[in-house]
Amino acid sequence: CKKECCEEHEEKEEKCNLKDEILLFGSKTCPNCAAAKKLLEKASIKYRFIDAEEEVDLTKQLGVKQAPTLVEIKKGKVEVIPNLSNIKKYAETAKKGKK
Repeated sequence: CKKECCEEHEEKEEKCNLKDEILLFGSKTCPNCAAAKKLLEKASIKYRFIDAEEEVDLTKQLGVKQAPTLVEIKKGKVEVIPNLSNIKKYAETAKKGKK
């Protein structure tokens, strides 16, 4: 477990059991979150939307501090991609087949 991924798990000396997936953290009223959803869908990126206001524990666990934030979990490594402009770059890279 990387410290930035799961601080609470490290303190308890537990292993992270996060499955490989892409998570988009946001809120229902966030206009940039809606734009991020459209970018990911246009790039055919499968993701799971997490309402940060409802899933507070997971949001804190992964160190998400703003909306929207994309989190890619792959082979136990966590990449946090905050804000719409960075999510757009991620989507463009994925669309070109580089992700």
